[in-house]
Amino acid sequence: NIEKDFDDKTMKYGSKCLDFEEGFDNLVASSGSVYITMPSKAAGTTFQSFVNSCGGIYDTQNGRRDTSVLNALSVEERSNVFTEKYHIPKILTSHVVQDTPLIRLFEQTPRDSLIIYSHREETSRIISAARHVISEICGGHRKDFPATEYEVDETKNECVFNEAAITDLILKPHRQELEGGAFNVMTCKFYEALEANFPRMVFMNYKQVDQVLKVLSKHHCPENMSRSFHKNSANKGIDILVKLRKDGELVPLEDWLEMKRDKIEWTFDYKGIDQCKAKTRKMEDDLFACKDEIIQVTGDTSY
Repeated sequence: NIEKDFDDKTMKYGSKCLDFEEGFDNLVASSGSVYITMPSKAAGTTFQSFVNSCGGIYDTQNGRRDTSVLNALSVEERSNVFTEKYHIPKILTSHVVQDTPLIRLFEQTPRDSLIIYSHREETSRIISAARHVISEICGGHRKDFPATEYEVDETKNECVFNEAAITDLILKPHRQELEGGAFNVMTCKFYEALEANFPRMVFMNYKQVDQVLKVLSKHHCPENMSRSFHKNSANKGIDILVKLRKDGELVPLEDWLEMKRDKIEWTFDYKGIDQCKAKTRKMEDDLFACKDEIIQVTGDTSY
């Protein structure tokens, strides 16, 4: 636990501690376009719902709503976004699974653009992602997963999942939402580009999504001020049990995750290939010490 600093607006590692009453509000008011990015399980679905209601829907040729426009790698893809609408939405949002989309934003957006990164501490994110993937499989939403590795008993409202399937088919390959956390996004290249380009950059705790959306609504979609966009797509309607590999004992998934949480990253190599973890931890120290848990990068920032 990090002690909150209620008074000093300049944090230990040079970040500016913002508040929602004035600091962040003024920043949004003085900004041009807003780009909101996040890894999986850091309020991305909620942000997407908000942006879609704020004129940010892109319909691709096959009729699918495109919520990953910031991940477009080629000029051709970005050009399609550019010409999709005459009035390009002021706010764009995407999940990111690597550092490239953010580095491109740092390097190639006007100086009044506001870049927001919704952050979640990595161990917490991994646990939430694992829970989500397993829950989705039990709910029948991931048809590509081997049906022999779990069993659903609808009469008991229960799903029994083989432990070996969790370790070997979900955690080890970094399956789906487990991919692309801080270990792939907040790399040394990410921090080098942040320092070299000095964008108008804000880090926020994903838990503050409702407060952030209130301010964005005020300046971009006043009609949304009273709406709630909070989304949680986890399947909560079924009890999930883990069948242990060693002796077949059944334990609740939540107990299993709690027992294993401190060793998952070490066991399954959730480290990336270009990490600057010390810089991320310094950013987190500033972020979690700020009263409203939202900070702006400054010229004095030392991460």
